[in-house]
Amino acid sequence: MTGMARGENMCFGCSTKNPIGLKLAFERDGEVCRAHFTAGPEHQGWQGVVHGGLVATILDEVMAQWLWQHEIATMTAEMTVRYSKLVPVGERLTIESRPVSGRGRLVQMAAKVILPDGSVAARAKAKFLKIKPEKDLRGAD
Repeated sequence: MTGMARGENMCFGCSTKNPIGLKLAFERDGEVCRAHFTAGPEHQGWQGVVHGGLVATILDEVMAQWLWQHEIATMTAEMTVRYSKLVPVGERLTIESRPVSGRGRLVQMAAKVILPDGSVAARAKAKFLKIKPEKDLRGAD
């Protein structure tokens, strides 16, 4: 990857080295990949509400992380997000993903943002395209 040493990770979603990144930490629980995130005022759209594009970003990231943890190199090909509740700034969110299906080079994933009361604020479905090993994005040049 241009401009980065091998193995250096500046991912906006998960890197602890990215000064403006989200620094999400992921855990596996069976077939579920999970992270927690508390948005600050710098993450808002409307006052007190997490920007919808950031909600989409964390949903994409948790799905991509499930694939990464299973050593499946992919890129997001298509994603649909359904927002059902406002996502508040300052509350601990739980983000989860799981696989839906896989066929050929496409893997379908699903994810959700869960509010502290257990209700779901947003859901995503996405198709990820497997990339060839020589195009692996894990820091190889």
